[in-house]
Amino acid sequence: MLISGEVGLDMQRIAVVTGGAHGLGQASALRLATDNRVIAIWDRDPDGAVETVDRIEAAGGTAIACTVDVSCEQTMRDALQETHDRLGAVDILVNAAGIIGADATVLETPIQEWHDVLAVNLTGTYVACRLVVREMASRGWGRIVNFTSHARRGTPSLIPYSVSKAGLVPLTRALALEFTSSGVLVNAVQPGRAMTDMVLSRVPPEVVRDPSVAIGRYAEPEEVAEVVAFLCAEHNTYMSGGVVPVDGGA
Repeated sequence: MLISGEVGLDMQRIAVVTGGAHGLGQASALRLATDNRVIAIWDRDPDGAVETVDRIEAAGGTAIACTVDVSCEQTMRDALQETHDRLGAVDILVNAAGIIGADATVLETPIQEWHDVLAVNLTGTYVACRLVVREMASRGWGRIVNFTSHARRGTPSLIPYSVSKAGLVPLTRALALEFTSSGVLVNAVQPGRAMTDMVLSRVPPEVVRDPSVAIGRYAEPEEVAEVVAFLCAEHNTYMSGGVVPVDGGA
């Protein structure tokens, strides 16, 4: 049974993935491409974005790279116009762009660090959603996935990061309350630590080898991407406003 504007699973949808040059964003883009999605990578690293595009195209998919700083609304507006011109209207948005910032206590964290982290992680996600959700709603179909974190409960050494990730939960729920009735399902994933450069560059090797996670290891990026793909799928017809943990029982 097809619900709320659903079509067959083989229909191409246009998916924007912010932060798609690396890590969980790249894994999400690669996974979505296997579902016949046409991918636009929005990332401030042009070389990494092109690498993701090359990997998608080598597997038979279609993708483009747009140089975007998600802390700058104008670069996102420019990228949205380019995406429309080259691919068409956006059906799916995955907000994977994010930065952690420096490890520092509340009093040691520079105010500029606070502004920089929130500008990328929280404001950038908010602006990206605003740019695409109205058009999704007008067509009666859309999927948005945001990335939060366990840190949203409060990590003393990562105050700006914690606050930014906490803020994504009410943002996700507010968007879902406003737009689910128009066919736009909005959810957040809450990954535990995954084997990405962002984690491996900060976590001691002995902790990576023996983490305090029930499943006994950190996630592979592809495992998180699998959940993202389901939340973006046509056969997800009822999940909206949720925060989905992908943490191995952390």
